[in-house]
Amino acid sequence: MTGPIFILAGEPSGDALAARMMGAIDSEYGPQEWVGIGGDQMRDAGLREWGDMDALSIIGFGAALMAYPRLSRFMNQLIDQIIATKPKLILTIDAKGFSLRLAARLKKRMASEGWSAPIVHTVAPTIWAWGEWRKHRLKGTLDGLLCLFPFEPDYFTPLGIDAKFIGHPEAYDDRLVPVESSGKTANKPKHLVILPGSRRGELTRILPAMLGAVAMVRKQQPEISVTLPTIARMEPMVTDILARYGESNIAITTKSDDFYRAVGNADAVLAASGTVTLQTALMGAPGIATYITSALSAFIGRLLVNMDKVILPNAILGREIYPLYFQQKATPHTLATGVLAVLNNPEAKQRAIADAAQLRDTMRGGGQFNKNVTDALNRYLGEV
Repeated sequence: MTGPIFILAGEPSGDALAARMMGAIDSEYGPQEWVGIGGDQMRDAGLREWGDMDALSIIGFGAALMAYPRLSRFMNQLIDQIIATKPKLILTIDAKGFSLRLAARLKKRMASEGWSAPIVHTVAPTIWAWGEWRKHRLKGTLDGLLCLFPFEPDYFTPLGIDAKFIGHPEAYDDRLVPVESSGKTANKPKHLVILPGSRRGELTRILPAMLGAVAMVRKQQPEISVTLPTIARMEPMVTDILARYGESNIAITTKSDDFYRAVGNADAVLAASGTVTLQTALMGAPGIATYITSALSAFIGRLLVNMDKVILPNAILGREIYPLYFQQKATPHTLATGVLAVLNNPEAKQRAIADAAQLRDTMRGGGQFNKNVTDALNRYLGEV
């Protein structure tokens, strides 16, 4: 088949996953022409952008409602470009709210134009965490669904969707492995890593509570070192928040190598709910998770979400790896108490390392990620 491949990702984790998939496809099928929406890593992999990925970065139900008119116009612009360009495959990566609406709207437009291309989405809707009824929205909308967890295809194949488990790329990342013991003693200062998220709304709501917790932890462990990994474009905002809260003793880093080094040497992590909890768990870092959102989003979330499954390592292994402190429970005091419980537990690190091994085995399910991706897409791109 000829023509470009349209690919879309809406956030940093999707950008990284999409870039890896682009590399796998280019390696198997030869260099492709890539068009669509993405970030730095996708641009480095050869993406010709049609718009700004940040336009899709919306947090919370309330914000999504307010942004709907703008996103709807943006979606229609993308569909016009897709119809004009006629790609051989449409690939969407995560950003489920936008991606699945785009797929549904695009299917109708394709029918009216008398042209079609397969639509394949990667990262299944988390119906196992909330709203299993949502799976019916996918029927007749997607041709394929690439799932990151082994239990997910069974939810979608009865709908006639070609759902395939491809494994989770994080489980194959050699950087995400437990670090050998550094010979720490009971009297050696501990190291805490705080991970407040990579979006503006998350930093605004979550980072202040984390800073309050750090101050309380220091009262009991004044020698503790604290690192805050972030992404380069958010560093000015992080620096500003730390300055406003009078915090000058936290090391900020934007380099990926420093993230792995910091987490690998962490005695505890304090992480915002999200993909990062999967990374830290795979590295054998003990800790706690938290999330703070708007009052409206929290209210709706409590009605719809199974809180026992929103933390990915917990959902995958079916038990609590990281306790979650959500909304009103995410006070500086409760977060500090949770962090200190980990720091003062001499068995926490070894238990986390054992959890990491089990998590990695479960997420791989056999095979290599790149081959799993290209095997799953053979029916759309053809045999090599």
